[in-house]
This record gives sequence, C-alpha cells and structure tokens, in this order.
Amino acid sequence: MLVRDVMTPNVPAIALEATLAVAAEKMLADHTDTLFVVKGERLVGTIGLRDLFTAPVPAHFEGATLRQPDLDALRQVWNRTRVEHLMNTNVLSVTDDTPLLKAAEIMINSGKHPLPVLRQGAVVGMITRQAVVRAVLAARHGEMNENR
Repeated sequence: MLVRDVMTPNVPAIALEATLAVAAEKMLADHTDTLFVVKGERLVGTIGLRDLFTAPVPAHFEGATLRQPDLDALRQVWNRTRVEHLMNTNVLSVTDDTPLLKAAEIMINSGKHPLPVLRQGAVVGMITRQAVVRAVLAARHGEMNENR
C-alpha cells in the first residue's frame, strides 16, 4: 500500500508571507497544531503552535505574569511577525508513491507527524498516524474476511 492510498488531500497550509496571528487563527480553525508553509504550491517549511511562543517579544514580557498588557504585547508581535521568520525549514516529507509502512517508520523514528506528501515538489496531501492505523486495521479486517 502506498501513501497516496490513504493520505488526506486537504492540507493545513499557510503562505510564507502570512503573519503569526493569521497562522494561529488558522491552526485553531483547522483543529491542528501544525501548518505546512508554502510558497505557491512548494513546501518551504512548517510552523506549529509551540513556535508561536518563541517569537521575539518585548523585554517587559519575559518573566511577567500573563496580564492583559502582556497578552496585548504578544498579540502585537504576532500581528507584525511573518511566518517565514519563525518557520522550521528542516521538514521531513514523503512522496505520494512512498510505501505506507516507510512513511510510518519515518514518523516513528523522527517523532514528526503529520508528514507532508509531495508530488514533483508540490504539496498534494498529508499522512497522519491515524491514517496508518486505519490502514492496518482495514488490512487486518480484510484478512479476517478472506479467512472465512
């Protein structure tokens, strides 16, 4: 079985030029912790919820309790900082013709998930741990039916 057989074609992606505030809103709307950063159709990085809190913030924010002025300062940083300045450019990916178990191995060994699925450099989907589990269970169920 290949990645293309079980990948999700809809990917949580964001443009390189978007702000961190837009990225945060998109992560919440898409119910995801990670967005694939694209330039056109080309994958150039990832950004996650954790990354949002590594954005440079004014000195008065560090060590402060989370009061309204501090939240405002962080929001202002998110509004003016572009995704490209904080994204991770060391992205693991697979192609749509990668064997499914190879993709699972990459996710297990790297701790990275979901993985973007590429075709000729363009993002065409993503593969998740849940998709691999579903495929394993479906294959097992199919074997049980064949043995009856």
